[in-house]
Amino acid sequence: MGGAYAQGTDGAVTMSTDPAKAAAVENHAQELKARQSKETAAKPAPTHKSTPKAKAKAPATHKSSAAKPAKPAKS
Repeated sequence: MGGAYAQGTDGAVTMSTDPAKAAAVENHAQELKARQSKETAAKPAPTHKSTPKAKAKAPATHKSSAAKPAKPAKS
């Protein structure tokens, strides 16, 4: 003899050995599955939207790497 397991909205899982309840649970599961596959087929897969980026700035350079003018010689 088989049974049916169902999870309620509160998250609790229950089991029933009543054939009528088992059939009702199975039918409901098939309906949900069919509805889910219809929704998936109707909608394209979600994509990530890119976030707006700041305007590109000139590349940062370190002060030590920038060319410096030669110092005048002391007399």
